[in-house]
Amino acid sequence: MTHPPYDSFTTLKVEDLGRIVIATVDNPPLHLLTRHLVEDLDTFTRHVSADPDALVVVLKSRDPDIFITHNDFANLYRMQPAEIPASVGEVGLNHMHEICERLRTMNKITIAQVEGRASGGGAAMVMACDMKFGAIGKAVFNTMSVPIGSVPGGGASQYLPRLVGRSRAIELIMGGFDLDALTAERWGYLNRALPPVEIDDFVSSTARRIAACPAEAVRLTKEVIALADGPIEDGLRQENFRLRRLMASSESLANVERFLAIGGETREGEMRLEALLGDVLSSSLSRTGEDPLAE
Repeated sequence: MTHPPYDSFTTLKVEDLGRIVIATVDNPPLHLLTRHLVEDLDTFTRHVSADPDALVVVLKSRDPDIFITHNDFANLYRMQPAEIPASVGEVGLNHMHEICERLRTMNKITIAQVEGRASGGGAAMVMACDMKFGAIGKAVFNTMSVPIGSVPGGGASQYLPRLVGRSRAIELIMGGFDLDALTAERWGYLNRALPPVEIDDFVSSTARRIAACPAEAVRLTKEVIALADGPIEDGLRQENFRLRRLMASSESLANVERFLAIGGETREGEMRLEALLGDVLSSSLSRTGEDPLAE
């Protein structure tokens, strides 16, 4: 079999080292999940999944402050079919689900090297990888859907409870709170939190160590470990069903508009995402006249 083409991407820089394939996201200014980045990630994960030589896949970022952020909202709405589903049986997996599931299930070891912010679908991709390493003081994770009136759309509702437990997942998802690298390591979100000057060497040496193992032993052992998980696709379909319905609601549309109006999808806004989501919620309360804290 021949190697798949890795030089045709506009938002990814791919280094093919044989048994190790390194994909570096390069989609300035915010590394939003734009249509082009989603298409490149979809094609890349298909190609590397079928690559007979690849054994370890590393996903990293060129931006020193941002790993991958959430979906570009214009693209997200454009991708949705016009019909609102009436039952979960009418929906399958969306594009982000498919990308994340390839990272989770391909017969390679997938590693997320996070040295900046990861939010929304970007955070879900980290969760889906077999191993995740974050830079102390740099890596920050945020699952941001509920404050803007939606449910996670990349798989976080299924991945996050399996990583950190149900209660902590509810805290992070419902509140849209930032999660720093040291807390993420303590909670089991990350394998390790490492000093920024050490993370690249550590991930590289780990990838080389695994790539040096007998290939079939790595692939078969990943298969066996996967048997410890319950079925996840049903949960992803349930997530996508709720996402499709909520995206059509007037409240969700209003919150997304407010999010964009006060700084969402700008560098300054994305760097203070937890506070920005709080501003969205405050605006929503002002608009409805409701105060859940009032006695």
